[in-house]
Amino acid sequence: MGKINFTTDEASILKAYKLSSQNPTKWEEIDHDLEDPLSDLLTSQSNDGDGDPLGLGGVIDLTSLDADSKMSVLISSKSFDPKAFLSAVHPNATYQDLAAGITHLQSSIDARSEAVRVLVEDNFDRFVAVKASTDALYAEMREGLLSDKAEFASRPLVDYLKRSAVKANQVFLPTLENSAKAQKLRTTLGVFERSKFFFSLPGFLVESIEAGRYEAALRQYNKGKFLLDSRPGQLLPVEAGANAGSTAQQKRILDKALLLARLQEPGRSVEEMERGIEILLELNVPEDPIWTYFDSQHKRIMDRMSAAYRTGVSIIDGAFLSPTKSRTAPELSSPNALRQILGAQLQVCIVALESKTPEAVIAQAGGHEVWQAIWDMVKNISEVMVSSLPNFWKIARSFLEGKFKRPSSSRRSSSQCRQMALDIIKLYINFLSEFFILSDVLSNSSTTNSPEHFPSHSNSLTTAHWLTKILNEVQDCVAEIGALELGEGGLVKGLVESARWRFEDVLVRSWLRDANYMYTLESFTPDLSTPSTTLYLAHLESFMRHLATSAFKIAGGVSTDSGSGVLRVTQQNIVPPAFISKITKAFLDAIYAVLDGFVVLVAEEAPPGVGSIVSAGAPEREGKQELIDLRDSNTRLLLVISNFSHLSGSLIPSMLSQLENALGISVEDDRKTLMKAVTALDKTLFDGYVKPKAAAVAVILREGILDKDMDWYETPQPTEIRPYMYKALMGLVEIHAQISRVSENLLERGIYALVENVAQDALLSFKQVKTATLEIEFMHQTLARYVSPPAAKTLSELYNKISQAYARRPGDENLQGNLDSVKRTLAESRRATGIEFMCFRAAKERSGKGKKEKDEGRERGKDRGKDREGRGDSSTAS
Repeated sequence: MGKINFTTDEASILKAYKLSSQNPTKWEEIDHDLEDPLSDLLTSQSNDGDGDPLGLGGVIDLTSLDADSKMSVLISSKSFDPKAFLSAVHPNATYQDLAAGITHLQSSIDARSEAVRVLVEDNFDRFVAVKASTDALYAEMREGLLSDKAEFASRPLVDYLKRSAVKANQVFLPTLENSAKAQKLRTTLGVFERSKFFFSLPGFLVESIEAGRYEAALRQYNKGKFLLDSRPGQLLPVEAGANAGSTAQQKRILDKALLLARLQEPGRSVEEMERGIEILLELNVPEDPIWTYFDSQHKRIMDRMSAAYRTGVSIIDGAFLSPTKSRTAPELSSPNALRQILGAQLQVCIVALESKTPEAVIAQAGGHEVWQAIWDMVKNISEVMVSSLPNFWKIARSFLEGKFKRPSSSRRSSSQCRQMALDIIKLYINFLSEFFILSDVLSNSSTTNSPEHFPSHSNSLTTAHWLTKILNEVQDCVAEIGALELGEGGLVKGLVESARWRFEDVLVRSWLRDANYMYTLESFTPDLSTPSTTLYLAHLESFMRHLATSAFKIAGGVSTDSGSGVLRVTQQNIVPPAFISKITKAFLDAIYAVLDGFVVLVAEEAPPGVGSIVSAGAPEREGKQELIDLRDSNTRLLLVISNFSHLSGSLIPSMLSQLENALGISVEDDRKTLMKAVTALDKTLFDGYVKPKAAAVAVILREGILDKDMDWYETPQPTEIRPYMYKALMGLVEIHAQISRVSENLLERGIYALVENVAQDALLSFKQVKTATLEIEFMHQTLARYVSPPAAKTLSELYNKISQAYARRPGDENLQGNLDSVKRTLAESRRATGIEFMCFRAAKERSGKGKKEKDEGRERGKDRGKDREGRGDSSTAS
């Protein structure tokens, strides 16, 4: 088809006046945006250069045709009519011309079809993706924004827009009109100002020519031409779109500089950083934006971690100083200073273990300022890494997967970004290793040097609390870093294991140190829940259980998943053998240290912290509260021995069983060794009380039996008990009273042991005189309740020795009468001393067990009576 020329723009006229034709017969207003004929006509105007579809050439003048006729002739119109086209365009074409036109038209159609097919094949996946995305978007919009209920969201929007338009017209229209007028004036003035030379140039040229100054006129003319050519748009106004390209270019240059600066700023989101890198790659800046980001962020993270570490160390050093510049760490110049400080702290912390919120008290004990500073330092370093490294690695991983790469290859290896991330982790590990003196080899890493920044005056319970808190912070940080899958090769896992081992070592040393000072907590206050024991044993059990549990947690036996509060899930893990061995050894060493402390409690001088008088706890039978003097070493010794009974019989086996269950091990050999040590120490302490008492009674017996003025062979028949025996028995009464007042549960054990010693000493003394005496029978009957089988055997041997050494004398023919006389004397002496020696008699009010013991004592008494009757003819005292 030939080029179509219109002398008048009919379509624009019809659209402007909303008419259907230039010769309307009635009033009409037609919306041509919804009508096909005029839209086709407008479309045809943009395609004026299309050729003849039949390829026959020629130019058609359509000015004489109306709009409907034009639409039927134009091939791009929806109302195209082939007959009208041929009659209007090719009225004189021959058959051969039309046949050739058909061939040309078919070739054109085939070519366009092939182009469309190729286009579809090359972009089929895009068509499918666009179709799927369009369907999904349409379905989503139909359910929400374009729902029928909301009338496709048009009604509210239209209402808002209408009201806004009305209001805006009322408010802003006058202002905008005045602003437009002012802008026009400013523009005009600006043009006149910039072009003042050109406005005055014509007059100057005319004056110069008229005056004959042709050289001046030529010079001014050349100047004006030069200015006009060299600075277009600056002297004279140009179209607004002329500078659109340069303005956009200037904006992109400014954006490039701004984006490069943003890549080096902290706190930007990953999406913002990625978008900035993509824009810079599109701008093809000389610098590689991805490496600009990596280098700047890597340096920033490393610097922030170093600054956090240095600041933390300085704060820790300052934590040793109070606001008055005096040391918060007390002076430990005297040997007893540390013991007194730790003893006071342990007293408060162990009492707090029985409360509902023990951690609040334990965390504020001695040295908590330093521990708080250490925890803050670890937390700050961890937060710097955790807040920055994930974003850094996310972009680095995208880069490793092929994103953000420039077409031109870079000299730097892409794996360098991974090494940068590893450098950040290694710096974190180096800081913690340097501060806590961590070691890689667990089995050989124990060191006697504690980190210099740890408070030396902090008790083991506070140390365990803060070590656990610091370890949890490190674990949380390592868990987040491990989730990034950096491929760090076990670096962070090794850090946790090294920290566990180091913290375990610090806790164990603090544990053993405090165990040596535990005896300072012994105030000898009775424990009402456990008779014949003091509260010290309950404190000891709480101390050992809490520290063993803390050591178990630090070793990894109990772990918590990420979360806070009730969301943290606790689970039990398998503890490595090296940790089990260390905890077990520390537990046993602590018990041995506590046992050594019992010896200090029974020293000649009362240990520090022990009062001179303390209430025994339980009221007396008369309703009075009994007081005991703790300044007496024998009193403290009896209380310690009483505690040993509960310690060896219940407390230590229970603690060892709990340790075995928690660690999943068996300490049977260590249990036997420990119990042997406890038994040996118990015997040593018990003998330390009994032996001196028995020796004092033995001296009285020995002086009375081996008296130089006493001739046992020539002495007449006794008529009374000699005073030395009363004195000896009264000594036993005093011992009985002391044991009953201090620790009644030791009464039978103590008196049994004393009777055995006294019987042994009596046997040795009577072996030297080799004669009988009434006193030994009196002592035997008086102490019959406490005669143990070994003592009974000793007394029986004594009777045998006396029988073997007996020799008849003149006047012994009436043996039975003498025996009856001795029995009467013995019975009268028993009655006369019944009140003094009542404590050695069995109580009438007895429980089932007491009755059984009483019956057994009665049977033993009957047996001894039979033996004495059998020896009656030979055991009569002279």
